[in-house]
Amino acid sequence: MKKSLLKKLHIVSLLAGLALFAYLIKQTGLETITHYIGLMGWGFAFILMLSLLRNFARAGSWYFAIEPGYRKVGFWQLLNVMLAGEAIKYLTATGPLLGEPAKAAMVRRQVPLLEGFSSVVVENLIYYLSVFLFMLSGLPALLGMVALPGNLKLAGYVMGGCIVAGVAITALAVRRRWYVLARALEYVSRRASGGRRERLDWAVSKTRAIEENIYSFYETRRGAFYTILSLNLSSHLINVVEVYVILALMQLPASLFAAYMVEAVTKVINMAFFFVPTRAGVYESGNALVLDSLGMTAAAGVALAIIRKLRAFVWAGYGIAAIAFITFKDRRKTEQ
Repeated sequence: MKKSLLKKLHIVSLLAGLALFAYLIKQTGLETITHYIGLMGWGFAFILMLSLLRNFARAGSWYFAIEPGYRKVGFWQLLNVMLAGEAIKYLTATGPLLGEPAKAAMVRRQVPLLEGFSSVVVENLIYYLSVFLFMLSGLPALLGMVALPGNLKLAGYVMGGCIVAGVAITALAVRRRWYVLARALEYVSRRASGGRRERLDWAVSKTRAIEENIYSFYETRRGAFYTILSLNLSSHLINVVEVYVILALMQLPASLFAAYMVEAVTKVINMAFFFVPTRAGVYESGNALVLDSLGMTAAAGVALAIIRKLRAFVWAGYGIAAIAFITFKDRRKTEQ
């Protein structure tokens, strides 16, 4: 029943997103959008190259998150697995709930599953720390310099406060080793009986081991922590350059400030609407709002979002091909 309800919610979120997307296309005009896309020309290849650099940075950050003693996986394989996981996150309503564990599962032959999952969680925590730092750095400018409605400004201040509180609580949990998940499972286990209790006790021990890996990472591998943080921050800056290049190719008044604001809003949309596959509709409307507020047009914002979405589809297609290749390779090894 619960799975059925969740599936229905996923379908509804996708349909609502597609309806919003269709409405925005109609309001913008297909001619306007195709005009902007046509201005890309060979510049789209340059956009793909920029996004490849970003993918290198993200794969590199995961590489450094893996304990050196267990790092028996090549960088290119890690890049393919990372893109496969990103495709799952982008194209399905499960977002990171399925995409991230899938990464650990796809390298389980080279990296023990426990260590692989720990590295994925560590990399994600540091990635989201970099996202929060990026968003916080752009929030004052977005709220102070861009003409936003009062309700949106209030929501922005609330969001900023929530980000600061979330980072502070997470830092406290890591420093004091709260073992949040392990303790929650222990609570459930104490109230279970028989075979169910045995399975829960096993889950508690594995969860505690993963949380211990996470909590001890900063203390034991501080250099790796700052390397991962730097790589993730560089990936955000590459995205800013990408937006700047697209605006310039669209023959719009491109500026690093405008590009930074667009990317900051993109981060908010990706986090708030991860359950909407491809962020259909909400991504376009967010870009339209920002560019319109910056003195450009809402139509340009929709076109910008679609161009970036086309780039995302290229890498999602590559990720799906990577999943097929990894699955085929694993099956052959199992048969041998």
